[in-house]
Amino acid sequence: MDNNNPQNNSVYRPASPSVPAYNNASPVYTPYRPAFIEDEATINFREKMARKLGLASIIYAVFGTFCLYKNLSGITMPFFGIATLAYMVYGLNLYEVEMKRTSWFYGFIILALSVSNFLTGNPTILFFNTCGIFLMLFIFLLHNVYDDSRWSFSKTAMAICEAFTFSFGALDDFGKDMKVLKERSSENEISDDKKHMIKYVGIGLLVSIPVVGILLLLLAGADVVFSNILSNCFVFDFHFGTLFGITTTFVIIFLSAYCIMRFFSKKTIKEEVEDHRNLEPLVAITVLSMVSVIYLIFSMIQIVYLFLGGGQLPYDYTYSQYAREGFFQLLTVSIINFLMVLFVNNHFKESKALKVLMTTISLCTYIMIASSYVRIMMYIDACLLTELRIWVVWGLTVLTLLFAAVIISIFKHEFPLFKYCIIVVSVMYVIIGFVRMDYVIADYNLTYMDTIEDDVAYQDYEYLKKLSTDAAPAIYNHDPENAEMYIKKNHGFYEDRSWRQFNISAYTAELLAED
Repeated sequence: MDNNNPQNNSVYRPASPSVPAYNNASPVYTPYRPAFIEDEATINFREKMARKLGLASIIYAVFGTFCLYKNLSGITMPFFGIATLAYMVYGLNLYEVEMKRTSWFYGFIILALSVSNFLTGNPTILFFNTCGIFLMLFIFLLHNVYDDSRWSFSKTAMAICEAFTFSFGALDDFGKDMKVLKERSSENEISDDKKHMIKYVGIGLLVSIPVVGILLLLLAGADVVFSNILSNCFVFDFHFGTLFGITTTFVIIFLSAYCIMRFFSKKTIKEEVEDHRNLEPLVAITVLSMVSVIYLIFSMIQIVYLFLGGGQLPYDYTYSQYAREGFFQLLTVSIINFLMVLFVNNHFKESKALKVLMTTISLCTYIMIASSYVRIMMYIDACLLTELRIWVVWGLTVLTLLFAAVIISIFKHEFPLFKYCIIVVSVMYVIIGFVRMDYVIADYNLTYMDTIEDDVAYQDYEYLKKLSTDAAPAIYNHDPENAEMYIKKNHGFYEDRSWRQFNISAYTAELLAED
């Protein structure tokens, strides 16, 4: 057998002397597997991605690094939101994907969240805004690339997780795309005229650096205003840590943008929706029957004791103490009910009894939400506002709106529950993001401070000092004597901000501190 003949389907490998019974070993044949060769269309597409999407990703990464490096709350955030939308639209056009009208709602939410970052100094809002922009990015792409009109809640949620996870796998495509570009570029060498043009442009740039530097120094010395503008606009820190941070930010944005868009170009997520409603409904009926009985008893107690104010209260309990307890537990139970009804509705066979039980649980959940709402409002009345209490009220309002859709989906399985949930949650979140809750907290608490107990008032004063710069106008308006201590704790956010980091909340606090 000729081992060098490429026509052979196997390769001869002599036995290794490290194997026992080497002298009696037989020849080992390993099947020959030729390397996979991509077709011309795939190679052309890789070159197109490397050239066009790669260049767009570099531009986007440069601009994104300028906007985001040590700056998630500056004036550059709205421009980053616009750049993100433009980059995604450009990438989808490369795949010849037609934009859907409803996708612009998700684009609007991305822009609204980026503007909210520019307006607020609340770290919680800043964090959730950033996460929301990232989430809406995936929803925007999924909605345009795939036919998600029949996707269920769980299918859409899984598609988002799949897109996020497998975007990392597109790093392999990035390597292959760049390899094809390198091979094609070596085949089509740059002409001598282009080489000379690049050479002369480079020489011109090198010569311009000292000339521009000297002119700027002279003009800065001639005019103080021009000098201040230069100082504010061109402040560079050439420490190694800064250089490393900028480089890391650029690489992360570039690779993330390229890999996410490259993943969607392959369209690997299955559009078909599998019907998982194949479990025996009797199991769910048994479980939900017991849960419904417990919920009905609990709901009757809430109606009698809390809403109507009748009945015998527990020993040593006042009505206000009873009302102010348990809202966090009830909020948690309401969320569990939401997930439980979704699971049962999507995984068990249809049954009239099951629909009745799920509807009963949903209606009981409304009573729990109302109970939790009454409790948290009485707690606010006794102990004033905090950020967590506002989030509880917001969450209860959102759950109220979501459960209306859950009840509809019980009887109409085709109802677009996920889209409804995204619209409700995103709109409600944008509202709370623009409200500036720290201002609301400070204004409300300082208005009603005299109506609460002294020890609670002292704790609330300490809490107000920890609020973000959003609360500065309310604190200076109601309590200018204690405003100095508050402003000292926030000086790190509003001081020494460059024009790139300009933030409305920080600027307002700085103006008030100077007065």
